[in-house]
Amino acid sequence: MHLLPSGRKKGRPPGDDAGMVRARRALFDAGHYRPVMRAVAEAVAAASPVHVLDAGCGEGSYLAAVTDRTGAQGWGIDVSKPAVRLAARRYPHHHYAVASTYVLPFADAAFDAAVTVFAPRHFTELERVVRPGGLVVVASPGPEHLDGLKALLYDEPRRHDVKPHVSGDGGPAPLHVERVRFVLELDDPAHVTNLLQMTPYWWQATPERQAAACAAPLVTTVDVWVSSHRVDPPGT
Repeated sequence: MHLLPSGRKKGRPPGDDAGMVRARRALFDAGHYRPVMRAVAEAVAAASPVHVLDAGCGEGSYLAAVTDRTGAQGWGIDVSKPAVRLAARRYPHHHYAVASTYVLPFADAAFDAAVTVFAPRHFTELERVVRPGGLVVVASPGPEHLDGLKALLYDEPRRHDVKPHVSGDGGPAPLHVERVRFVLELDDPAHVTNLLQMTPYWWQATPERQAAACAAPLVTTVDVWVSSHRVDPPGT
């Protein structure tokens, strides 16, 4: 299903391309981000959800982790056609559509929880589609995220800024914030390539830096903030 707003200028298709999506699926299938998926799923489980939305669902692995943990029915939207196609093929029991996280094609209070992982977001829209008392769960990079990978690609790598959602992103202050931080060791060059290709760094690095980064084992930090926000009733 395609629900992106009309009138978008022609150009590069929005969202991740097929190569990025396949790389992410391969890395996730190898279990390298399992601690992050577990933390996201546990945070959503606190809402005892029946219906869950993943806004910016990618190839569906995070939504699958959530529904496996909670037994909820899952809906996922993403602007990337290749991502939605790959998600729908593997998880036919979920409901997927190509749509924008900024204009969610759902009624008010349609979900018990919404999750957004490393995706652009409009917090007011997420609150709109979650029932009062439900949860919005946000995952975004911490300051050390992929530091070892960035050190191979940039002369002066910058740390990630702590994202505003940790102190309230224009919405409710978080009920709970968990920092998921661990060292990721990749000995297989194919996994290093998948990690690089699933990030924006793939497009930003020179071909020479890409080749050098993927030619040797990698040790890097995975550093992710997972925050839970309660949706208040209107007018409170």
